[in-house]
Amino acid sequence: MNRTREQLLPVLCHWITFLAHALPLRSVPTFIELMVGALLSQRGWVTAAYLAIAAQRHWTSYYKWLQEGRWSWLRLGQYLAVLLRCSFKGRVWYLVVDDSINCRASKQAPGSGRYHNHSRKANRPPFLQGQCWVLLAAVLSRGRRYCSAIPLLARLQRTVGNTNKLRAACVLLRAVGAIFQDCQVRVLLDCWYMRCKVIQYAQAWDFAVIGQVRRDTALYALPVEEVGVGGKRRRGRPRVYGLKYTPERVAALPERRVRLWL
Repeated sequence: MNRTREQLLPVLCHWITFLAHALPLRSVPTFIELMVGALLSQRGWVTAAYLAIAAQRHWTSYYKWLQEGRWSWLRLGQYLAVLLRCSFKGRVWYLVVDDSINCRASKQAPGSGRYHNHSRKANRPPFLQGQCWVLLAAVLSRGRRYCSAIPLLARLQRTVGNTNKLRAACVLLRAVGAIFQDCQVRVLLDCWYMRCKVIQYAQAWDFAVIGQVRRDTALYALPVEEVGVGGKRRRGRPRVYGLKYTPERVAALPERRVRLWL
């Protein structure tokens, strides 16, 4: 037990010190206190982390730092991605994009709205009042016996404005795209995110995409540019969709089978 503690303590100090460089110097003590409290509580809530340590400041100081502090959550997530990239070399990286709903009783909370409960638990209603978060995580595996997902970034889905969860997924992939660009990356997507916009955006970073398309999703081929008389493009708006993939056309496509372990 002492040997394990002696091995983990320098690694833990190095990780916290590296992540602290992503924050302003004034915010480093508050960040370290909450980080140590989160490790001790193992629950993920800020209140549990605050109660697990001998806090040097009042609760309002931590609240204002999280709510109104001048630090970048995007920069902190990128530093965490770089830390994982440098600590675990020579591996295939799996990035997972999914959304989660945090229940909120107040309708005045940022991004609070009514969302459909996809988990379909027996003790939950079909619609919940809460906040919808789109999250990006990196999966770390230890052989075939142990897997864990390290959350990298999270984006709150707003109820107003021209935005959706597909755009939020693209924003999260763009934030870590340059970090994992020279690696073999496979992006695991939920059926909601298996759309052309997200798939093409991930493939633009040379990432492979694994996911299951919904049953009611209509598949179309790429449009063919129509040429009129004299070699000029025909007038009017260009086509967005090509021919629709019917069951007969899908059966005629070449089949490729790959055996993977997930």
